[in-house]
Amino acid sequence: MAIRFSEEMIGTQFHPEADAEGMLAYFQEPERREHIIKEHGAERYAQMLADLEEDDKIELTHRTILPNFLKDAMDSFKRRLVIA
Repeated sequence: MAIRFSEEMIGTQFHPEADAEGMLAYFQEPERREHIIKEHGAERYAQMLADLEEDDKIELTHRTILPNFLKDAMDSFKRRLVIA
């Protein structure tokens, strides 16, 4: 999801916890499917479903971003942890 604030600035919503299987089920819900097709067309809907099967898209993000973020956060926390 994205919103354009101006020609120079776009905000996006990012969900690193999303996985392909869950997103497929979500996009295939009848109400969601109808909404996407109405707003973006059947071709875009089909492309969204096809993109879920690409290993270099949502699955790569799911396997990389969230685990690395959590690891870095825990490493940072451990460095500051003082055991009394």
